[in-house]
Amino acid sequence: MIKLVRVDHRLLHGQVIFSWTRQTAANHIIVADDLVPNDPIGKMALSLAKPSGCSLDIIPFSELKQTVESNADKNIMIIVRGPKEALRLVHELPQVREINYGGVAKKQDSKPYGKAVYLNKEELKDTQEILSEGISIYIQQVPTSQIEHADFSK
Repeated sequence: MIKLVRVDHRLLHGQVIFSWTRQTAANHIIVADDLVPNDPIGKMALSLAKPSGCSLDIIPFSELKQTVESNADKNIMIIVRGPKEALRLVHELPQVREINYGGVAKKQDSKPYGKAVYLNKEELKDTQEILSEGISIYIQQVPTSQIEHADFSK
């Protein structure tokens, strides 16, 4: 069962992941990304950041649906890099109805939508498309921080 879908440009990292796995009782993490699976050093770094007691799949998007189905008996956390990937995810997994925006990197042409969420025009467009499909998006870095409310209409 999917417990959390998270957008975080850092993917799998430190205390954030430990707190979310505890909060959601996740015991399987899926990092869906088309770059990292082909990067041995990146894969190794993500593997080191994985909490003990959790299994981990670092996969390309083409394997997402099959990986979720084959781990349906586990509590799954899915992490993607940004809004573009989140939009792709909701098309692959229509059962996803909520997405946590935890961190989207600040870029030269981006605007702040939360303490750690900065969207450029393309990312805002992807976010608006996700919302138009009836998916809820909330901004929250860790479970103990307050949920931030953003106006993604502008």
